[in-house]
Amino acid sequence: MPTEICDRAIVAPAASGADAAENISEVRSQESLLKTGALQNAIFNSANFSSIATDANGVIQIFNVGAERMLGYAAAEVMNKITPADISDPHELVARASALSIELETPIAPGFEALVFKASRGIEDIYELTYIRKDGSRFPAVVSVTALRDAQGSIIGYLLIGTDNTARKQAEEALLKAGALQNAIFNSANFSSIATDATGVIQIFNVGAERMLGYAATDVINKITPADISDPQELIARAHALSAELETPIAPGFEALVFKASRGIEDIYELTYIRKDGSRFPAVVSVTALRDAPGGIIGYLLIGTDNTARRQSEAEQKELGQRLRDHQFYTRSLFESNIDALMTTDPSGIITDVNKQMEALTSCSRDELIGAPFKNHFTDPERAEASIKLVLSKKKVTNYELTARARDGRETPVSYNATTFHDRDRRLQGVFVAARDITERKKAESQILNLALYDSLTGLPNRRLLNDRLVQTMAASKRSGHYGALMFMDLDNFKPLNDTQGHHVGDLLLIEVAQRISRGVRAVDVVARFGGDEFVVILNELDEDKIKATAHAAQVAEKLRALLDKPYVLKFKQEGKTETTVAHHCSTSIGVIVFRNHEETQDDLLKWADTAMYQAKEAGRNLIRFYQAKT
Repeated sequence: MPTEICDRAIVAPAASGADAAENISEVRSQESLLKTGALQNAIFNSANFSSIATDANGVIQIFNVGAERMLGYAAAEVMNKITPADISDPHELVARASALSIELETPIAPGFEALVFKASRGIEDIYELTYIRKDGSRFPAVVSVTALRDAQGSIIGYLLIGTDNTARKQAEEALLKAGALQNAIFNSANFSSIATDATGVIQIFNVGAERMLGYAATDVINKITPADISDPQELIARAHALSAELETPIAPGFEALVFKASRGIEDIYELTYIRKDGSRFPAVVSVTALRDAPGGIIGYLLIGTDNTARRQSEAEQKELGQRLRDHQFYTRSLFESNIDALMTTDPSGIITDVNKQMEALTSCSRDELIGAPFKNHFTDPERAEASIKLVLSKKKVTNYELTARARDGRETPVSYNATTFHDRDRRLQGVFVAARDITERKKAESQILNLALYDSLTGLPNRRLLNDRLVQTMAASKRSGHYGALMFMDLDNFKPLNDTQGHHVGDLLLIEVAQRISRGVRAVDVVARFGGDEFVVILNELDEDKIKATAHAAQVAEKLRALLDKPYVLKFKQEGKTETTVAHHCSTSIGVIVFRNHEETQDDLLKWADTAMYQAKEAGRNLIRFYQAKT
């Protein structure tokens, strides 16, 4: 996430007058939490939160891994294409727009505007809504909205951070279990109270049920069961889970809704109710079996509440306190669950906090790390210390590579990304650091480089690396005044082996040829596979005298010709067969050019050595020819 978004996402929009005073009071009462805001933004890409950033028009610009996991979309499917309203329950958008229009006394459209209107006016906004996944399934979410502003205070976009609502609902379960309260509010319009007979057919459908579900009592009494107004997929899932939990087959209908209650087990669960108009809303349902005097079941009572009504009934202070505790918990969870090694330091580079990944990276406990200098845990302390100074001056550092050293001496290359973080009053608190293990990336880069520069069969430099080495040799020869030599070698009698025995046997011969050539030259010389059955040798630093240099090159060429003229015994084993031995004779024709201080290019040298090689072929093969320039 860009730093400007991170920085702005933690700054509340400006207010004025009495609102500003109230905001300032509230802000300062939450100071301990808000100091962690920079950390929360710095770890924006955690999979535990759906973090969605839009431009000023609502079009999605950032869609983090948490949003991908929760909603089932890949970022590429939504970025620059849709708004968060397109993945929200349309009926809830209509309801929210209507409610806000009344509350704020201004018309609000039931789309993206309804999601961000309060935030756009500098009003803190945290609300509940139902998100719709790519596969059409739904889940309740708590969404915090922040307007993102530029330096002049103009809105450049919005940040919507969403969390699953399940945990908070479960935290309120104790209230829903209070049977006396259920009975007291049976006829309240705030609760859907539905009573059935023993078979599940609805007998009572109170005013709250009518209001929530859109049916008149006469539409459902003696006609349907509560299963008929419940999400059928959730009924199947509930029946399956209960069957496994209670080790007995349970049908995915009304039985799944009341089975526990029928066995005397207290039951409160969540499900999605479907209104008469087809819209949906999440409900918490408490089920009680209704019994006659002897204890026989004569029906069931299902009391449901929706999240909105329950949330509106909570005390403001309790809501704020719970939200603060949730934020603290979520912030720490994000910090600990991040795949990167995370830490914070004070401005002088002393570690103030770490996560488990940092403990694993250094083999030190959290207590051992806190209070220690950041630089002590890297192979280059000066470079590590410089990174802290750099981020303090630049505000951020990205892809700064360091090597972490564990207490046991283990070294791990890391990509170091860091940013400064501040308190609510923008006072510098220190540096937030994320160090990602890039061992595998380094290996992959090395492998890619190897594939690009070396022949995969023989392990010798390929044509690309040969050109580079030849340029270096020509430059060195020009500086030192010593001659170098280039040998172009082509195998004689190689094609018949490929044609009669197959390419796998031909490959074995090429590997053996590469090994023989490598054994016949010095370590400072270069052996490369030019392609097919062609090889090139570069001899470095021969002699300042051309006659001596040519004699040396001829001596090496003859040595190589003799090595390659020896018989080849190639052994291989095919799957399901015994080992096979193939004997083959394969000589080589060699063209040589001696050079020093040439103005020609490496391509010219290769062409001339190749010309000399063909002269050796035409003269009878298994010969050596030196290139002679035409005069």
